[in-house]
Amino acid sequence: MYHGMNPSNGDGFLEQQQQQQQQPQSPQRLLAVILWFQLALCFGPAQLTGGFDDLHVCADPGIPENGFRTPSGGVFFEGSVARFHCQDGFNLKGSPKRLCVKYFNGTLGWIPSDKSICVLEDCGIPQIEDAEIHNKTYRYGSKLIITCHEGFKIRYPDLYNMVSLCRNDGTWDNLPICQGCLRPVAFSNGYVNISEFQASFPVGTVIAYHCFPGFKLDGSQYLECLHNLIWSSSPPRCLSLEGGRPEHLFPVLYSPHVRLAAAVLYFCPKSSPTPAPTCSLTSTTTSLF
Repeated sequence: MYHGMNPSNGDGFLEQQQQQQQQPQSPQRLLAVILWFQLALCFGPAQLTGGFDDLHVCADPGIPENGFRTPSGGVFFEGSVARFHCQDGFNLKGSPKRLCVKYFNGTLGWIPSDKSICVLEDCGIPQIEDAEIHNKTYRYGSKLIITCHEGFKIRYPDLYNMVSLCRNDGTWDNLPICQGCLRPVAFSNGYVNISEFQASFPVGTVIAYHCFPGFKLDGSQYLECLHNLIWSSSPPRCLSLEGGRPEHLFPVLYSPHVRLAAAVLYFCPKSSPTPAPTCSLTSTTTSLF
């Protein structure tokens, strides 16, 4: 434009230039301008011949929805790190931080390139034996609604807190169990009519003990699981059943206490009668009863 001349209203080129000058600057561009002037004050304008358009920075990495970023603002130069966090009840999916690096072509970008997001965490249905779960939602802050099967009672790890809540990491806090009477202690020389894999028994369960041959039961044969989740009595014992002396077919040396199914050692003297086929002057034999 020449001095002293007024632009006409129909000049399209001048109107376009005026519109460009009136357009608002982006926040990042304004920050770059401010930074350029600050550097110019420190080093002098002559040291920054390229202007602020040549100031290389990474694009704003963004802030995840339902989350926040540190630092929350500013200009990201090479080597800058952006860290991402989520609000309570949300979990971060993706990298918790991104690094501003220079690529081989001289441009700047973020590593990793994918943006992180905050998603609503779900605790899911807990797996509790002998229980029924009645929840409609399993989100952060949800309270577990549970009932135990008949004969089982609910037990919480924290005896002073009878509530289980869904935490923001997707796990249940203070998760209870449904418990019955614990498996009774094992005993020797006998057996009991319960599965070897069953660890808890509902109230009202009756179990029976039996001894192997040669042993007798000492104590109550039947135990019942009571409402206080203990057995009605202590498990019985199987004691050795003492037998009498074996019948004397020949003179014999024996132990005065012989059990059923015990091994007895016979010795044949020199004067043994001839019908003893297993005896000789030097031989011995054993018999099982």
